[in-house]
Amino acid sequence: LKRGSSERAAALPRHPSVLAAMRAPVLLAAVWPLVHGGPGAFLEQSRENGTAEATCAAYDCTACGACFNPGGREGKPCKGRNGMTGYFCPPDLDGSSPPGDMAYACLDWTFGSSAMKAAEAAFLNETGMDVFFGVGTYGTSDDPQSGLGACYRLKVQGMEKDVIAQSINTGHDVAGNQFDLQMGAGGAGAYNTCSGDSFSMFPGQKDAWGCQYGGIDSRAACAALPKYPRDASGMRAANETLVSLCEYSFDMGARMSGAGRDAGECKYNPTLLDVARVRCPEGLVNLTQMQRLDDPATYNITPEARPVGFPNDSECRSWDPSSDLSHCMTRMMDCRKPSGAWTTNVRPHLMAPGKKILQICASDGYTRYDVQCGCKGCYC
Repeated sequence: LKRGSSERAAALPRHPSVLAAMRAPVLLAAVWPLVHGGPGAFLEQSRENGTAEATCAAYDCTACGACFNPGGREGKPCKGRNGMTGYFCPPDLDGSSPPGDMAYACLDWTFGSSAMKAAEAAFLNETGMDVFFGVGTYGTSDDPQSGLGACYRLKVQGMEKDVIAQSINTGHDVAGNQFDLQMGAGGAGAYNTCSGDSFSMFPGQKDAWGCQYGGIDSRAACAALPKYPRDASGMRAANETLVSLCEYSFDMGARMSGAGRDAGECKYNPTLLDVARVRCPEGLVNLTQMQRLDDPATYNITPEARPVGFPNDSECRSWDPSSDLSHCMTRMMDCRKPSGAWTTNVRPHLMAPGKKILQICASDGYTRYDVQCGCKGCYC
């Protein structure tokens, strides 16, 4: 997760290497609408969820005991090295030849994406509530699943509308009562799958992406970013660019610049004024394909759903090396398979059938992998 300060980057890493893949957290992901198969080919709504029996048949299984998420939404098969597929699609390459497929975070989870805006518009039409949608990480130790799959309504100083965001990741570098929101070039943190390597989602080197923690620090600097991933088809079809997503986050007040301030670049973040867990909107779940069974009944902030410490009248002190990031809305974008995409990070009894884990993306950032199973022929 992206913190406001590079000095505090020594916290334990959020993302595992491929050697630790079986233990790592799972990232929650979804699309509005979902991309299936090749880039730009959207799944029909009628095919959103299959049956457990159909999943077994598709994976040559006689029973679904080997599949963690049967009945989930279909997607492209991951063909990772050594037969790694489904929710075991690897987050790294290890030099094998051929290298096989690799899993990434989805670009349309980014704050201000066309998919997020479409989901927001549908929510406004349904409920009359005009809010922003997003995903990221909420720092909490008070939830049996570390917040994974839960949605939070955020009142953020300087933003004209509340944000309803789903927590799909975890991180030791995210403080309690902090939300780390995915936004364009928000900072890669400990694990950078966005740029700088042959397997990175985007071309080019890391320099244009700004600070390791905090990313791009001014709206003007967004222009130096690459516009598209190496496979640009999905982002072009969505009629958006990384540059436009970066600029939008500044325009909406979701991030702050350190220009002209004492602490300098990447040290300042908006203050969280109020936070409460709320019901996850259908449009957001459709993007992530992660849904909990213990959601609150309402989309509104209620006293009983507030974490301790809210409402808050303290300033986010991300600029202060002696302070933590409590009451801050920080930013991130690492393009890496999130914690909510790993079966070991979720408790099945808390999750809806077919929506137990995030549906991760291929290298274009829009095409979804099938994450119903982690094996072919039931040999996991």
